[in-house]
Amino acid sequence: MMAEDSHASVPLLEVRDLRAGFQTDQGLLTAVDEVSFVLGAGKMLGLVGESGCGKSVTARALMRLLEQPAGRVLKGEVMLEGRDLLKLPLEAMRQVRGKEVAMIFQEPMTALNPVQRVGRQIMENLLLHEPLDKRGALRRAVELMEWVGIPAPEQRVNEYPHQLSGGMRQRVMIAMALSCGPKVLIADEPTTALDVTVQAQILDLIKRLQKETGMAVILITHDLGVVAETCDEVAVMYAGRIVERGPVEAIFKRPLHPYTKGLMACLPKMDHPPKTPLPVIPGMVPTLRDMPVGCRFAARCPNAHEESVTGWRQPWKECGGGHGVEACVCFAKEVETVGEIGHASEGNRIDEKPIGTDSSGASEPTRAHGGASEGTDSSAPDGEIRQSSRSEKGREE
Repeated sequence: MMAEDSHASVPLLEVRDLRAGFQTDQGLLTAVDEVSFVLGAGKMLGLVGESGCGKSVTARALMRLLEQPAGRVLKGEVMLEGRDLLKLPLEAMRQVRGKEVAMIFQEPMTALNPVQRVGRQIMENLLLHEPLDKRGALRRAVELMEWVGIPAPEQRVNEYPHQLSGGMRQRVMIAMALSCGPKVLIADEPTTALDVTVQAQILDLIKRLQKETGMAVILITHDLGVVAETCDEVAVMYAGRIVERGPVEAIFKRPLHPYTKGLMACLPKMDHPPKTPLPVIPGMVPTLRDMPVGCRFAARCPNAHEESVTGWRQPWKECGGGHGVEACVCFAKEVETVGEIGHASEGNRIDEKPIGTDSSGASEPTRAHGGASEGTDSSAPDGEIRQSSRSEKGREE
């Protein structure tokens, strides 16, 4: 339902076939392989997956902040209100960063400058993008720190990052990101290394500010519980590719891809006896040098399949209601069943979309996924106070 709303109107952000990699001594290694998704204004997209699946690289590629000189955007489009950010001149892109698209980086202690006061760091973005003098920028920095729930902001504005708690530093990062009212906020694991209580406060804060400003949010996280509570849509990444995407309710109600099923199975259950071991997905995410061309989850997949599935990329299938999956032959029947249900209830037929130049294949879900493909394309551009109570945290979907 939410996915339909996103597609019915012109999307705020549309990413098409984004591919990014790094030039190394072993050659060009692809970290993000033809990632596509759409984000509407006021919506929150959860980007989930194991460490090393390409989530942060995807975010940095959108911002054109890949590590240089090795990082490269190799292919694709990042359309922000009709403009391709990957084709903007560097100076024009600098005007977009912070102003229209902002990012909360994963670890504030390393993202903040340790030798500058936090107030000065918030002011920097204001002075760059807003018609303010230093006094006006300082006043606005204090207002922002108060807005994000930092107590005694007039005092904290003159402190250094090491003088603040982890939750306070994360609030400073949020204040910096929202200082110029961006249309899109990318939050890269904003609760990393924070205790559970502070995590809840930070997530409440992001959700509240999103409602107040109407911005779109890309939330990168490992926590499926957070996704279920805060996001409208979810994209599951594995080994540089999005393997399943759709509305949160649809994904949690009926995950299709074996990897998505594996992630769901790893969640603790309330009805399990104490000390019940949690299931795990065997194996590891393949390294960038060992990515197969076809199904990248094949080596870890619990479903029966032929080894040939690693030889060609599996097709993308739309199952109705905005729910899509990279369908391997091992769970094809389930995908077809879901598609038929979607067709009967919504009038939507399964659309098979071969990805890139690879062939097709379909499969049946259980728990994990494996196999991937190397992209070798050309080159491209350069790359706390919960002010609200639990009731305010309620999802409005």
